[in-house]
Amino acid sequence: MRTFLVMMALVGCGDDSQTVDAAVKDAAPAALDCPTYCTEIQANCTGANAQYPDMAHCTATCASFTVGTSKVTDMSGNTLGCRIYHGGAPSMTMAATHCAHAGPGGDLITATPPAFCSGGDICSSFCTLEIKACGSLDAPLAGNPRDATNNPLYQYQNMDDCMTSCAAFDKTHAYSTAAAGNSLACRLYHATSAAIAVTPNGAMDCSATAAFPTGACAGAAMP
Repeated sequence: MRTFLVMMALVGCGDDSQTVDAAVKDAAPAALDCPTYCTEIQANCTGANAQYPDMAHCTATCASFTVGTSKVTDMSGNTLGCRIYHGGAPSMTMAATHCAHAGPGGDLITATPPAFCSGGDICSSFCTLEIKACGSLDAPLAGNPRDATNNPLYQYQNMDDCMTSCAAFDKTHAYSTAAAGNSLACRLYHATSAAIAVTPNGAMDCSATAAFPTGACAGAAMP
């Protein structure tokens, strides 16, 4: 009888193990949403590879990403799905390579960026975020808010105007949360800040995203 009970216990343990394995295999994929994206990238992209200084910057920026028909397994395309993919396991193991793909620009800032999550044009990422955060001459933000000097927050007439200006921006400096001076990198970072709220963020940061920026993005680009 004792031998029979031991054998039954072992069979029971084997069934439990198979159930656990099946549960792992059947685990739901990452959700296609901003909480998933920001949780991943904030955990995996830190220090020199950080794309956002905090969750507020990430969440506000994420609202500008295209969802469309993207999937969390997409390796390319200027979408939320692509950024979730690169911000997950790839950034966990190769942060220096993949965090830039997962970040606000969607790629490393270069004259000819690789076509990972920028779709091959980081200016498209920047201008979509900038106009969402600061509005445009053609479509100002609700109430047409002003900054401390009573200037409107918008910096460009429309998306086309922004894209034309962006083509001439300095692209020799890498994006970072410490970017400063007249570069696309600095403008992109301040667009992520402006996206958090009209006041005080937009009122302080939108002017730094302009074709002829003031404040933090004026002067020599660095680092």
